[in-house]
Amino acid sequence: MNRSSNGKLRMLGVNVGGGLLALTAVGTMAIGSTLALFSASETSAVNSFESGTVTVGPGDTASVVCKVQGIAPGDSSSMATLGSKSMNSCDYSVKYTGTSAAWLSVDVLIASTGTSLFTGDAKGLQYFVNDGATKIIDGTTFETIDGSVTAATSGVTVEHIMLSSSPAANGDTVDFTIDYLLPLLAPNSLQGANSSITLTFHAVQSANQPLGDCQAGRQCNTITWG
Repeated sequence: MNRSSNGKLRMLGVNVGGGLLALTAVGTMAIGSTLALFSASETSAVNSFESGTVTVGPGDTASVVCKVQGIAPGDSSSMATLGSKSMNSCDYSVKYTGTSAAWLSVDVLIASTGTSLFTGDAKGLQYFVNDGATKIIDGTTFETIDGSVTAATSGVTVEHIMLSSSPAANGDTVDFTIDYLLPLLAPNSLQGANSSITLTFHAVQSANQPLGDCQAGRQCNTITWG
């Protein structure tokens, strides 16, 4: 038996197919009808496959509503940049509990019933939503994927503000702070007006979903969020 220069196994100058037949014939002639074969087998350990999970707390998303009530012009929460800073901030913490690495984002919905205290300009309620160093809503605006500053509109959800340029791992916690200010410029017509802000937290697998142009603190609409 030898190996030719082209890599094919040969037996007595015959290709593998033909050589195997010739070898079988010789063996039969030598030992007659008695044929003993040395053999062995081995079974591998059980190989199992299990999908990862992408979950937030008890479900796939989690929401919180922060209502601002009894506020007068010049009032603001403790972490606002201007105003009285005498009112409480709204804090919201959510934990990522999935086993697969995931991208995280948050939706923001500013809404009202009747006259809106959030007018979308410098005279109405200002919201300051942050995730640590990540700015999500700055007064009345947010940033799109290309960095353009865009006005938020009451009743229209700002979708998928990216929270981090690194995937989240199991147990990672995101702490949101919602601060607010009603400027002294607020007109008398805003008496009795109201506003609420809702944050909805999203997680989606990062595997096979490149970050692309998405950046923390900007809207990310190139990733499929499910």
